[in-house]
Amino acid sequence: MRTFKMISAPVLVGALTVSAMGFAPSVGATTIHQSTASVAARVVPKIVKVKFVGKYTGTIAMLWSSTGVKATAVTGTGTGTYLGKSKLSGTGSAPASNTCDPLTGTGTLIGGGSKLVLKIIAPATSQACAAGQSAPTSVSVKGIAKVLSGTGKYKGVFGVLKFTGSFSIKSTTAGSSETDAFSAALNGVLSIKK
Repeated sequence: MRTFKMISAPVLVGALTVSAMGFAPSVGATTIHQSTASVAARVVPKIVKVKFVGKYTGTIAMLWSSTGVKATAVTGTGTGTYLGKSKLSGTGSAPASNTCDPLTGTGTLIGGGSKLVLKIIAPATSQACAAGQSAPTSVSVKGIAKVLSGTGKYKGVFGVLKFTGSFSIKSTTAGSSETDAFSAALNGVLSIKK
Protein backbone atom coordinates (compact mmCIF):
# COMPACT_ATOMS: atom_id res chain seq x y z
CA MET A 1 0.00 0.00 0.00
CA ARG A 2 1.40 3.44 -1.00
CA THR A 3 2.00 5.97 1.81
CA PHE A 4 1.33 9.68 1.14
CA LYS A 5 3.12 12.30 3.21
CA MET A 6 0.99 15.22 4.25
CA ILE A 7 2.25 18.62 2.96
CA SER A 8 1.22 21.63 4.95
CA ALA A 9 -0.78 24.31 3.16
CA PRO A 10 1.84 27.12 3.50
CA VAL A 11 4.58 24.94 1.97
CA LEU A 12 2.27 23.85 -0.86
CA VAL A 13 1.22 27.43 -1.61
CA GLY A 14 4.89 28.55 -1.61
CA ALA A 15 5.86 25.77 -4.00
CA LEU A 16 3.00 26.57 -6.35
CA THR A 17 3.88 30.26 -6.31
CA VAL A 18 7.52 29.58 -7.20
CA SER A 19 6.44 27.17 -9.91
CA ALA A 20 3.98 29.67 -11.35
CA MET A 21 6.73 32.32 -11.56
CA GLY A 22 8.76 30.01 -13.75
CA PHE A 23 11.79 29.34 -11.57
CA ALA A 24 12.78 27.44 -8.51
CA PRO A 25 15.92 28.84 -6.85
CA SER A 26 18.12 26.36 -5.07
CA VAL A 27 18.81 26.60 -1.38
CA GLY A 28 21.36 29.34 -0.65
CA ALA A 29 21.04 30.94 -4.10
CA THR A 30 21.42 34.72 -4.23
CA THR A 31 19.63 37.00 -6.64
CA ILE A 32 21.85 39.87 -7.88
CA HIS A 33 20.26 43.10 -9.02
CA GLN A 34 22.54 45.30 -11.14
CA SER A 35 22.30 48.94 -10.15
CA THR A 36 21.72 51.66 -12.70
CA ALA A 37 24.90 53.38 -11.47
CA SER A 38 27.11 50.39 -12.33
CA VAL A 39 25.60 50.19 -15.82
CA ALA A 40 26.24 53.90 -16.35
CA ALA A 41 29.80 53.52 -15.07
CA ARG A 42 30.58 51.18 -17.97
CA VAL A 43 29.58 53.76 -20.58
CA VAL A 44 32.78 54.86 -22.31
CA PRO A 45 32.88 58.64 -22.87
CA LYS A 46 33.23 59.86 -26.44
CA ILE A 47 36.48 61.72 -27.18
CA VAL A 48 36.40 64.41 -29.87
CA LYS A 49 39.74 65.62 -31.31
CA VAL A 50 39.99 69.31 -32.19
CA LYS A 51 42.89 70.91 -34.07
CA PHE A 52 43.47 74.22 -32.28
CA VAL A 53 45.02 77.20 -34.06
CA GLY A 54 45.22 80.59 -32.39
CA LYS A 55 46.96 83.89 -33.18
CA TYR A 56 47.07 86.87 -30.82
CA THR A 57 48.66 90.30 -30.57
CA GLY A 58 48.66 92.78 -27.70
CA THR A 59 50.87 94.13 -24.94
CA ILE A 60 53.12 92.67 -22.26
CA ALA A 61 53.84 94.65 -19.07
CA MET A 62 57.13 93.70 -17.36
CA LEU A 63 58.77 94.45 -14.04
CA TRP A 64 62.51 93.83 -13.72
CA SER A 65 64.30 92.84 -10.52
CA SER A 66 67.84 91.77 -9.62
CA THR A 67 66.83 88.12 -10.03
CA GLY A 68 64.74 88.21 -13.20
CA VAL A 69 61.63 89.59 -14.85
CA LYS A 70 57.91 89.23 -14.22
CA ALA A 71 55.30 89.61 -16.92
CA THR A 72 52.71 91.26 -14.67
CA ALA A 73 50.07 91.51 -17.39
CA VAL A 74 49.84 89.96 -20.83
CA THR A 75 46.74 91.06 -22.72
CA GLY A 76 45.82 90.55 -26.33
CA THR A 77 43.14 89.87 -28.88
CA GLY A 78 42.97 87.51 -31.81
CA THR A 79 41.21 84.39 -33.00
CA GLY A 80 41.22 80.75 -31.95
CA THR A 81 39.45 77.54 -32.90
CA TYR A 82 35.94 77.41 -31.35
CA LEU A 83 36.68 80.77 -29.66
CA GLY A 84 36.41 82.97 -32.74
CA LYS A 85 37.36 86.54 -31.90
CA SER A 86 38.79 86.17 -28.43
CA LYS A 87 40.94 87.63 -25.67
CA LEU A 88 44.21 86.37 -24.25
CA SER A 89 45.37 87.25 -20.74
CA GLY A 90 48.12 85.91 -18.52
CA THR A 91 51.16 86.38 -16.33
CA GLY A 92 54.63 84.86 -16.33
CA SER A 93 58.21 85.06 -15.14
CA ALA A 94 61.77 84.15 -16.08
CA PRO A 95 65.05 84.35 -14.14
CA ALA A 96 66.83 86.39 -16.86
CA SER A 97 70.26 85.07 -15.85
CA ASN A 98 71.24 83.85 -19.32
CA THR A 99 70.44 84.62 -22.94
CA CYS A 100 67.84 81.81 -22.82
CA ASP A 101 65.95 81.20 -19.58
CA PRO A 102 63.14 78.87 -18.42
CA LEU A 103 59.70 80.43 -18.74
CA THR A 104 56.75 79.85 -16.42
CA GLY A 105 53.25 81.30 -16.42
CA THR A 106 49.51 80.88 -16.69
CA GLY A 107 46.91 82.27 -19.05
CA THR A 108 43.36 82.17 -20.36
CA LEU A 109 41.75 82.39 -23.78
CA ILE A 110 38.13 83.58 -23.74
CA GLY A 111 35.69 84.03 -26.60
CA GLY A 112 32.52 82.75 -28.22
CA GLY A 113 31.07 81.64 -24.88
CA SER A 114 34.05 79.32 -24.27
CA LYS A 115 37.21 79.47 -22.19
CA LEU A 116 40.57 77.68 -22.01
CA VAL A 117 42.82 77.83 -18.92
CA LEU A 118 46.50 77.20 -19.66
CA LYS A 119 49.71 76.65 -17.69
CA ILE A 120 53.21 76.65 -19.16
CA ILE A 121 54.96 73.34 -18.46
CA ALA A 122 58.34 71.73 -19.17
CA PRO A 123 60.67 74.60 -18.13
CA ALA A 124 63.54 72.85 -19.92
CA THR A 125 61.83 73.42 -23.28
CA SER A 126 59.60 76.43 -22.46
CA GLN A 127 61.99 79.34 -22.80
CA ALA A 128 62.41 83.04 -23.35
CA CYS A 129 65.50 83.80 -25.45
CA ALA A 130 66.99 87.26 -26.02
CA ALA A 131 68.54 87.99 -29.42
CA GLY A 132 71.28 90.13 -27.87
CA GLN A 133 73.38 90.06 -24.71
CA SER A 134 71.91 93.34 -23.43
CA ALA A 135 68.87 95.57 -23.91
CA PRO A 136 67.44 96.94 -26.07
CA THR A 137 66.85 93.66 -27.88
CA SER A 138 64.13 91.36 -29.13
CA VAL A 139 62.97 88.31 -27.20
CA SER A 140 61.41 85.14 -28.58
CA VAL A 141 59.41 82.69 -26.50
CA LYS A 142 58.45 79.09 -27.19
CA GLY A 143 57.22 76.14 -25.23
CA ILE A 144 54.34 73.92 -24.21
CA ALA A 145 51.20 74.89 -22.30
CA LYS A 146 48.99 72.32 -20.62
CA VAL A 147 45.25 72.90 -20.84
CA LEU A 148 44.04 72.79 -17.24
CA SER A 149 40.32 73.22 -17.92
CA GLY A 150 37.73 74.57 -20.30
CA THR A 151 34.14 75.76 -20.50
CA GLY A 152 31.51 76.09 -23.22
CA LYS A 153 32.59 74.19 -26.33
CA TYR A 154 35.75 73.24 -24.45
CA LYS A 155 34.03 71.65 -21.46
CA GLY A 156 35.84 68.38 -20.68
CA VAL A 157 38.97 69.42 -22.64
CA PHE A 158 42.47 68.11 -22.02
CA GLY A 159 45.78 68.18 -23.88
CA VAL A 160 48.68 70.52 -24.58
CA LEU A 161 49.35 73.39 -26.97
CA LYS A 162 52.67 74.50 -28.42
CA PHE A 163 53.21 78.24 -28.37
CA THR A 164 55.62 80.72 -29.94
CA GLY A 165 55.82 84.47 -29.53
CA SER A 166 58.00 87.56 -29.61
CA PHE A 167 58.37 91.02 -28.10
CA SER A 168 61.13 93.58 -27.56
CA ILE A 169 62.64 94.96 -24.35
CA LYS A 170 64.14 98.39 -23.71
CA SER A 171 65.91 97.85 -20.40
CA THR A 172 66.80 95.16 -17.86
CA THR A 173 67.64 97.51 -14.97
CA ALA A 174 66.33 96.24 -11.62
CA GLY A 175 63.25 98.20 -10.54
CA SER A 176 62.38 99.36 -14.05
CA SER A 177 59.13 98.52 -15.76
CA GLU A 178 57.93 98.74 -19.33
CA THR A 179 55.07 97.76 -21.61
CA ASP A 180 55.83 96.39 -25.05
CA ALA A 181 53.95 94.94 -28.00
CA PHE A 182 53.86 91.16 -28.42
CA SER A 183 52.57 88.55 -30.84
CA ALA A 184 51.89 84.90 -30.13
CA ALA A 185 50.65 81.76 -31.86
CA LEU A 186 49.29 78.56 -30.32
CA ASN A 187 48.58 75.24 -31.99
CA GLY A 188 47.99 71.60 -31.21
CA VAL A 189 45.39 68.86 -31.08
CA LEU A 190 43.08 68.99 -28.06
CA SER A 191 40.80 66.21 -26.82
CA ILE A 192 37.30 66.93 -25.53
CA LYS A 193 35.50 64.35 -23.40
CA LYS A 194 31.80 64.35 -24.28
